[in-house]
Amino acid sequence: MRKLFDLENPVFQLIARLLDLTVLGFLCMVCCLPVVTVGPAAAALFKSVYDLTLERGSGLFRRYFHAFRSNFKQAVTAWLLALLGFASLVCDWLLLRLYFEGTAYTVLAWIVLFLALLLESVLCYLFPLIARYDNTLQEHVRNAVILAVRYFPKTLLMVFLQMLPLLMATYMPYVLLSTLLLWLLFCPGFTAQANAFLLRPVFERLERDAAEASHGETE
Repeated sequence: MRKLFDLENPVFQLIARLLDLTVLGFLCMVCCLPVVTVGPAAAALFKSVYDLTLERGSGLFRRYFHAFRSNFKQAVTAWLLALLGFASLVCDWLLLRLYFEGTAYTVLAWIVLFLALLLESVLCYLFPLIARYDNTLQEHVRNAVILAVRYFPKTLLMVFLQMLPLLMATYMPYVLLSTLLLWLLFCPGFTAQANAFLLRPVFERLERDAAEASHGETE
């Protein structure tokens, strides 16, 4: 009976992790409200969840807002550029609907969709890179593109997870509306947790390769 209420019990640890992810997801949504801060909010969410995955550090609020502040400038710049890109693609799609039809519309619409997915693929790596490594934004973008291509299966899965609410809104809007509270509470944190698990071996390999290269240079 005593073991049932032991804080080291796996059940209690699972509940604690679920609560942590819910709190972090809520913090992220609140910080996203000004829209221009979506980038820093996403970077801070990944950083906090990744640290939880590694069982490193304590204090959810302190960890989240420290990551939010320390990555603010780069993440805001990256998000505004991405927002401009998405806005341009939406405008292109609207113009296609107005001025094209038939085969030409289908081909051009697929091109716009491909570019949107490509941009989303880069963002799946860009904000985690900003959150984890010190580098110029140009280098972060370059590395995000390389990783998106190199780890294509992981990229597809992360893009699917990011796009899942939009897919639900498009094809099952009534289901999304009936479960909206659950999506708002759990989707941000759990998506970040899934991405953290997917990216952990990627980052560990990058850091191992960098350490081996540095060791080779010193010899």
